[in-house]
Amino acid sequence: MRSLRSRRFKAPPRRVMVWSVFSALPMTMVVLLGTYLSYHFHEQLVQSRSQVDYTHRVLGEVNQLFILLQDAETGQRGFVITGDDSYLDPYRQAVGATGPAFERLRALLVGSAIQNSQMDRLESLIDSKLDELREVILLRRRDGFSAAGAKIATGQGKQLMDAVRAEVQEVVRTEKSLLNQRQDVAKLRERELMKVGMYVAALSIVMRIVLAATLVQLRKRRLLNG
Repeated sequence: MRSLRSRRFKAPPRRVMVWSVFSALPMTMVVLLGTYLSYHFHEQLVQSRSQVDYTHRVLGEVNQLFILLQDAETGQRGFVITGDDSYLDPYRQAVGATGPAFERLRALLVGSAIQNSQMDRLESLIDSKLDELREVILLRRRDGFSAAGAKIATGQGKQLMDAVRAEVQEVVRTEKSLLNQRQDVAKLRERELMKVGMYVAALSIVMRIVLAATLVQLRKRRLLNG
């Protein structure tokens, strides 16, 4: 009698086992769906953060380009005042680095019609400014301080530098506007990912509770009917 009862408790009915297997399917589907949604939103979040990082790189290259142009102008002015070639070291270094810096910036902005138009204008202004710097240096070498000073006094160099500054500021405004948009999208993706995680966790808990409660009820019925 005791061994018979022991075997009855150890071997649950086939219908309980079958129901347990099928009842676990919804939970499995929830887990799979949650995994897919989490991956999907995570990929979107990674993409949004990548766009934010990209905008920061653009801003960094724009600022670096303008700093190089300022260094070139500083070197030119030092040479004009002193006539000492050593003052041209910053100028030479800046001129050598300006081309690669501009190409890096243009490569980052490829594909944007508006930004490419800005780059075309900026490139033209930078070339004009570098030509003006070079012309003043040649005047200083050939005709002396007075000729170079007279050229500077025309204000052409200042006008070109102001135009470059204005164009750089326009590029920065465009990029900062894009940065704000991309940061908003990144924050939205973070919230969506957190919501998906919470919903999946909550639904999984509910399914576990329902499954456990149902199994308990089935066992109770079996005991009562046994």
